[in-house]
Amino acid sequence: MSLISLPSYGLPPVPLAHFPTRHQAFVFRASEFVSFEKMAEVLETTGDKVRGCAAEMGIYRACDSRIWLDRGYITVIRSMWHILPYEQLTKLLDTDAESLALLLREEDFLDVKLGKKPVCEPVRLRELTGGERARTARIREVMDTLSFDGVRPFDFGYEAPPVTFSGRELAGLRMIYLFSGLYQKAFDVPSEEYCSDEMLDAYRRLGINAVWTQGVLYSLTEFPFDPSLSEGWEKRLDNLRRFTERLDRFGIKLILYINEPRSMPRGFFEKNPELRGAERSPDRVCLCTSVPEVREYLSGAVETVCRAAPLIGGFFTITRSENTTNCYSHSTPENCTCPRCRRRTVGEVIGELLGALREGIDRVDPSKKLIAWSWGWDRFNLEIIHSLPKNVILESQSELYVPTEVGGVAGKVVDYSMGQPGPGERAREEWKLASSLGHETMAKIQVNTTWEGSTVPALPVFPLVEDHIKKIRDCGVKHFHLSWTLGGYPSGNLARAAKYWYEHAETPEESEAEKRASRLFSEALSEFPFCIGTLYYGPQNGGPSNLLFPEPTGYHATMTCFAFDDLEKWRSIYPAEIFESQFEKLCALWREGLDALNGEPETEFAIMANAAYCLYRSSLDQIRFLRAREAGDRETMRVIAANEEKTARNMLSLMNRNAAIGFEAANHYYFSKGALAEKVLNCRYLALALRGGPGPAGAKKERENQPTVG
Repeated sequence: MSLISLPSYGLPPVPLAHFPTRHQAFVFRASEFVSFEKMAEVLETTGDKVRGCAAEMGIYRACDSRIWLDRGYITVIRSMWHILPYEQLTKLLDTDAESLALLLREEDFLDVKLGKKPVCEPVRLRELTGGERARTARIREVMDTLSFDGVRPFDFGYEAPPVTFSGRELAGLRMIYLFSGLYQKAFDVPSEEYCSDEMLDAYRRLGINAVWTQGVLYSLTEFPFDPSLSEGWEKRLDNLRRFTERLDRFGIKLILYINEPRSMPRGFFEKNPELRGAERSPDRVCLCTSVPEVREYLSGAVETVCRAAPLIGGFFTITRSENTTNCYSHSTPENCTCPRCRRRTVGEVIGELLGALREGIDRVDPSKKLIAWSWGWDRFNLEIIHSLPKNVILESQSELYVPTEVGGVAGKVVDYSMGQPGPGERAREEWKLASSLGHETMAKIQVNTTWEGSTVPALPVFPLVEDHIKKIRDCGVKHFHLSWTLGGYPSGNLARAAKYWYEHAETPEESEAEKRASRLFSEALSEFPFCIGTLYYGPQNGGPSNLLFPEPTGYHATMTCFAFDDLEKWRSIYPAEIFESQFEKLCALWREGLDALNGEPETEFAIMANAAYCLYRSSLDQIRFLRAREAGDRETMRVIAANEEKTARNMLSLMNRNAAIGFEAANHYYFSKGALAEKVLNCRYLALALRGGPGPAGAKKERENQPTVG
């Protein structure tokens, strides 16, 4: 049975006028990910013809391994979303439609991030016209000025700063997401394929004692209501066990992240009507946890995992997450459609669900953890805390509802803030109540990076990091959840956090220049125009990889994926002029911090700081570009395009020195070296066009002759 379908089709794809033809856009992007022969298979031509097409653009080599398809498939999908139809996309990925649909749904809502599928016609190689050859020659000239030498993608170096611990241990779990971890496919392959011993040893030396990754119970154990959905579960469970054994050598536990029970399509309930719960959407229905058989399935599944992998550290769950799970995962007593659950309180239903998980764990080993994160509990939070079973750790995001005032605009934090740290009153209240009821407590924070600049693995804002952890410690919190899927890099930030794990911890001494720079970077980040909408949709994660569009695309920004040219969504609660002025303040202070490092040897600290500046400076220039476009100011647009080319070149240089730049586990490489090279082409095309040649206003006939991608 297919649980899900591929995303529906939407608009035509965005224009990519910097490429003369559609097939060149495909070959340019694909050459970074797959071989010429694989491209030829997709295009239904020969490898030699594809090789010749690439050489005309100054591309003489293509990827000679499967590394992008195995570890960077999200980057590949993202780069081809506006180029290939599904038929060619599945061929490129070596998969089928059903597997792709499952991947898009379960890979941390990748289908939501990508948005509706653009309507793309099949791409085929064809002969170039004379005008297209002339434009292609200009692409080759630009490509000949770029260097891709240096560290290769995925060659992550983990030289964690040395930390020496002694004395009494002050914190319990110090849990983080694997920097290069897989998400939906984490247990489909051996952990060695995405998690090196070097990374685990770096975590050990930084005092990290737990890592987490996602699991779906019906993929790790046999699903009693439809065993066909569990095909391959034995292999996945064995990979999980082997991973816990590897982790144990480094003193690290695996905490499995589960959102259960997963909802099912309507067809499932034709054979299992007694399990039917609340309806989430026309095609998704909850498995009702008020039904004893569903709770026993949950208990039995976690028991099976614990018995098969006795070294597992435990589980954490979000019971009202974006995933449709229990009948109250997306509803309230006022609108719940489940006839059983709507007669019960939210606290009763969620408490009973957690009790089923706890029961299954306790059948094997009561010392294993069960963590309940209060994310999404909203007005039911205190009610649910009162209903928590014994031996459940209560987790709260520290900065939830912290009030903000940036640029004179009032707001509040929901999550993912480093520039506006907690703890807030909401978290303090939850921790206090849970403690009074006998529960241990946990703080969710971001120590390394966040959506304020996720593609820099460690934003060097040490004062903010340390101040946040000290204040949480003062609240009596025992456990720390140090990252979501972004933020797992073994960095200097984690070394500063490590000061608070033991009674005594000796960490590397910062130079005076680094201390001054870090203070300025912290001050700068506090000027970021914080709002969850800006974090998810703004340009600061893609930075200089975001293309410039001389005319409106008609596309809306998507969550942590495509920013497009959607200034309205970027700015969220901020007026456009304040949004721009806040990035001006941020960039000025960050530039001052970089100046403080002049004359210092280049360290990872400096590389991260320079990469962050590229993100923020590019964001500022993109805001200015779109405001100039709205005003019809072609000269300002041209100048900004030239500036953006310089920033893209700078970021490419940084990626050549540190392979972690641009990588973020939930999106793989949010941008690649090839994406930055394409931005250089995009900027060069616009800078020339806006000077008076073919361009946004003067090249209508040329655009008609060179159709946009798709």
